[in-house]
Amino acid sequence: MEKRGRDSKRKDRRRDEYSRNTVKPFMQAPVILERPNRIEPTQSEPVDDRKQCDQPRPAKPEEIKAVLPFFRRQTKFQIDTVLKCLGDHPGHFVVGVVGKQGVGKSTLLSSLMQDTTEGFATQNTDILAYEGHKTLGIDMHITSERTILLDTEPILSWSVMDRALRTGGLEGLPPDIWIEMESLYQLVFMLSVCNVVMFVSEGSEVDSLILQSLRRAEMLKVNLPEFPLIPLSSLTQDPHYVADIVFVGNKCQDLEFTWRHYRNAQTVLKSALAGSSLKISGLVSLGYVLPAFDIPDPINLFFLPTTNPASGVESFDILMASLRDQVMAAPRRAGKRGQVSEKEWFRNSVKTYELIRKSDHFMDYLKMAKKFRDG
Repeated sequence: MEKRGRDSKRKDRRRDEYSRNTVKPFMQAPVILERPNRIEPTQSEPVDDRKQCDQPRPAKPEEIKAVLPFFRRQTKFQIDTVLKCLGDHPGHFVVGVVGKQGVGKSTLLSSLMQDTTEGFATQNTDILAYEGHKTLGIDMHITSERTILLDTEPILSWSVMDRALRTGGLEGLPPDIWIEMESLYQLVFMLSVCNVVMFVSEGSEVDSLILQSLRRAEMLKVNLPEFPLIPLSSLTQDPHYVADIVFVGNKCQDLEFTWRHYRNAQTVLKSALAGSSLKISGLVSLGYVLPAFDIPDPINLFFLPTTNPASGVESFDILMASLRDQVMAAPRRAGKRGQVSEKEWFRNSVKTYELIRKSDHFMDYLKMAKKFRDG
């Protein structure tokens, strides 16, 4: 009994200690947290996630699906119109075309687009004699891949001179000298601002006048700044920069589209451009798509047939697709020069044109041409 009493007292003592050391729970009504009000977007004030980004983004260029005027002889550069369509993002790629009247420059350049219905205006050869050339100055189109295409009025063209006589005169120059000088201004400009320039002629024969003008343009381009508005301290420039040059024999007849004619044209080009520093090889070859036309160390020369060739040669569309792929694979300018935005490129192009028109080399050449003409 005594033992049972001691156990009972020990249990009572433990119960008292536990009660003293334990905090009794405080009974409180549950608290319901209030949910923040949800802001519902309204039709008058749509929610725009882009406003939440503190990081400024370059303005998106205006998308165009048409050909724009780039340069006109009377009004010069269409600055406001062009800048709306160019971007601030790093990089630019420009392909231009030059050639005589009626050789298919605009058609060829339009074939570089994904949608040829948005291409450059072309001229029917049947009405060429009395309507003259179609392209005035320089026209521009930007493809969906952000390739800038520049289509030019014909060089060495009586039609260009005739239009100049009716609108503004020849600046006091004899007609033949005016035509030559305007053609040289255009050639030097295109070689300075483009990544690739296609020289287009009709048929497989190399145009000797075009080659002569090209060599003179190379001579007159000496020491022209690559990007005249960008300080030399921020960008290492190449004072001898020149675009890659591609020669295109367009509208080749069936009898012209042969390996023999292609080899002969290569021989003429190599001879006429011997010693030149122009970039005329390593980019385009007909042998890439037609192995039978493969020759060692080829000049950038490509033949295109008439739209519907009767011989067994590949169709125009297949060959044009190959030319397009090869041209678009041209290397971009190296380093920071290749990071110049489209807008910066355009502003520098405008300045380049001004420098060309005021060049001492052109002034000296004009004096020499006048003296040679007067005998």
